[in-house]
Amino acid sequence: MSTTPSGTAPSKAARIQALARIGALPALSGVLYFLSWIGFGIWPLAFICLVPLLYSLRDTTPRQALGRGAFMGLITHMGGYTWLIHLLKDFAFVPTPIAVVGYVLICAAQGFLFGVFAWLLRHAWLRARSAPLALLVPVALCATEWVYPLLFQSYTGVSLLPVAPLVQIADLGGVLLVTALQAVVNGALADLLFVVLARRSAALSTIDTEQDSIPTVTGPAPLPFASMIVALFCCLGAFWYGELRISQMQKKEKAAPKQKVGLAQPNVGEVELHEHPFASMRAIWEQTAELQVRGASLVIWPEAAFNLQLVDTERRELGKSIADHIPVNIVAGVMRGQPGTRNVWNSAAVINSDGLFGDHYDKIALLAFGEYIPFGDTFPILYQWSPMAGALTRGTVTTPLREGPWLLATSICYEGILPRTVAQTMEEHDGERAHLLVNLTNDSWYGTGHEQEQHLMLAAMRTIEHRRWLARATSTGVSAFVDSMGRVVQSIPLNARGIAMQDVPMLRGETLYERFGDWPGVLSLAALLFIFVRATRR
Repeated sequence: MSTTPSGTAPSKAARIQALARIGALPALSGVLYFLSWIGFGIWPLAFICLVPLLYSLRDTTPRQALGRGAFMGLITHMGGYTWLIHLLKDFAFVPTPIAVVGYVLICAAQGFLFGVFAWLLRHAWLRARSAPLALLVPVALCATEWVYPLLFQSYTGVSLLPVAPLVQIADLGGVLLVTALQAVVNGALADLLFVVLARRSAALSTIDTEQDSIPTVTGPAPLPFASMIVALFCCLGAFWYGELRISQMQKKEKAAPKQKVGLAQPNVGEVELHEHPFASMRAIWEQTAELQVRGASLVIWPEAAFNLQLVDTERRELGKSIADHIPVNIVAGVMRGQPGTRNVWNSAAVINSDGLFGDHYDKIALLAFGEYIPFGDTFPILYQWSPMAGALTRGTVTTPLREGPWLLATSICYEGILPRTVAQTMEEHDGERAHLLVNLTNDSWYGTGHEQEQHLMLAAMRTIEHRRWLARATSTGVSAFVDSMGRVVQSIPLNARGIAMQDVPMLRGETLYERFGDWPGVLSLAALLFIFVRATRR
């Protein structure tokens, strides 16, 4: 390797390699990551997507690692979240250049998660030099995904959903445990790569010393058998457990009592619904009547299907009108107002076949800039600048809805991808957990792209964590039934008017995830603290 006469300046090859580590390798990880994730769905890339980033982190400071991880995260989200441009243009009413800037900024904020991951990993790497990356990578990634706040929640492990047996471990430790499985393999492959490169470097060094007649005493670096065995054991163990649980759940679903559940998708988007609150009602009534004729005993309507603020009198009138049209139980998305106040809730309400309103659930996790604007109460003019944004009130109660003998763990839109929120709705009520997951959604905000599929598959993880079916009704798609193993059983295509019906098993029981929660995140954070404290004492 050549240098300048002073012997201090790096060669051109060294500078190129340094630039590659700084930019190209993290960018490559970002591309591999979004190609492996929902939308593109090339899931085998999930097992190698972090390796280029890990290689680039060798010989870096934690601050440098932070920058490289953040750059990887930016590329990852820019590749997977292109639908943000449509959202900002059509609903925030900003020009295309500003929408693009907003898209980049949101992607940078979301992607900074990987900057924090790389920073934590590098700190742990420097302090526990004998620990393999097969251990450090899952610890750092799980801890980061558990604590880092995101506007649009996502998890690395969701990319493995196409391989049903591998994701069944989610009933043990949630989606974070699936993330850990993916991270173990990436870490083990990085351990192997470093040894292979070290051996190659040693071989080249031996050749040079032999030419200079200088004996060498260094031997080849040992292969990381421990890392490879652990990764192989984790994959085979997860696959075996998944096959076992799939077999068990199929038998349990077959023996469980069934309820005929229907989904109505009116294909009326947010703009049309905002201008004409009754736009979807005729379509939904016709669809509900058809489902009732086919034998449905429960029909799920999408979020804000009736887009008016209903007070008590109007609720009674709506219920009577529905009962006159279709004598069937309904879970309807409604906007619920409180007379004499400014409170408006985005709600899901049970309407029985007699037209009487029963339980209701008010959305708790409101989406910023869509259902409220930060500091909007202090500066009301912000709502004038963004007329499509709501000023909704947060719900406070997570009690499941009762529909006949059954309990429905209900979430609205974005809440379906939040493990903690869904877990709260699945807590015991009167000594029993909910029998079915219900999600009411309006995804027409996001236009074309991968958002609708991403939203559905992120919500599908909840079915494995709680071993319940999911009945998901959306305004414009994708409405779907997902079984208790995370598999989409039936769906209504995007941007189409349609119905779907299934004999849904009303399941019972408790999973380890329900009992112990996100323990992989807690354990990972504790492991990092142990590494840091131990290194400090030394």
